[in-house]
Amino acid sequence: MPKKILKVFALALFLGLWFQGTRPFMGRDEHRYPVIAREMLHRGEYLIPYFKGHPHLTKPPIVYWAIAGGEKLLGENPWGARLPNALALSITAAVLSAIGVRLFGDPGWLAGLLYALTLTPFAAANIVTPDTLLVMWEVLAAWAFFRGSFLCWIFWGLAFMTKGTATLPVMVPFLWYGWVRRKDWRGLFLGSFLFSLVALPWYIYIQSRFPDFWRIFLQEQVTGRLFHNIYHRNSAWYAPLYIYLPLLTLGALPGALYFFRDLSRLPDFFRASLFNRVVVMWYVFPLVVFCLAKSRLPLYILPLFPPFVLMTVGLRRERPLSFRFLVLWGLFLLVLKAGLSWYLKTHVIFGAK
Repeated sequence: MPKKILKVFALALFLGLWFQGTRPFMGRDEHRYPVIAREMLHRGEYLIPYFKGHPHLTKPPIVYWAIAGGEKLLGENPWGARLPNALALSITAAVLSAIGVRLFGDPGWLAGLLYALTLTPFAAANIVTPDTLLVMWEVLAAWAFFRGSFLCWIFWGLAFMTKGTATLPVMVPFLWYGWVRRKDWRGLFLGSFLFSLVALPWYIYIQSRFPDFWRIFLQEQVTGRLFHNIYHRNSAWYAPLYIYLPLLTLGALPGALYFFRDLSRLPDFFRASLFNRVVVMWYVFPLVVFCLAKSRLPLYILPLFPPFVLMTVGLRRERPLSFRFLVLWGLFLLVLKAGLSWYLKTHVIFGAK
């Protein structure tokens, strides 16, 4: 079984690196994150992110550290900036295979392969944002949780250091089933202490340097995103229908072909074990939060895809996914990525660089 997991890692890494640096940077985020990482390198200041000479404190520094490391290795170019995402995709896929085997036996290794081949995670790994790194830490936390290890709190702390409060909706189902429902207050206290050791020092340091940080952080990054339309990011009540629904259906291919066919079996899957209930709520609870929040962008729901592939594989435990079909789908993705990379490189696209 470890050999299969290693093969999943290698395949996901190949998929992530395939034509990874040939497409120019596109869009505001793909320009901003590398610029901040380069300012870190040039300034030698790795705790306070700067953007065009001004402190930029909307995100913790892990994503900038990762991009800076990639560009240190491969140069200040799209290859270097996107390298962390390719590595994160491969680690996430391998760990999902390990989780799948633990939960569903031998057929579970396909969970990681399916994740690497799913359209939305595959596409997200080619865009310079914190989301792919965030999901990697969350999946590592889930792996530790299913093994009964307190390392899960360390990984959640690293997730918090990657994208702040965005990781909290994913944590809630694990906290509920792991500690609150069992009234394990001692374990919850110890875990929260470990989480705080990893997650909070940077925020405390920034607060000591910028006294208004916590007030601005809470107003803009918490209440502003959840309850107010300060960022003007698809705040209409029906926005999830056009922002999220296409990604949760078409963007969930090829697994969606199996999942929706087996959806009637989901209640039995939910009742089968405690871990199955955790997996289902890992999907459902964050989805509800992301839909209710006033700030919505497509990749906000990337954390839903690990539990999605686990449910897909678990629902077909007795009838494993077609390996031949997944291979053909993988070839399709390689051709698609190569074609899009060539097109975007050879045509003038607004916002490309």
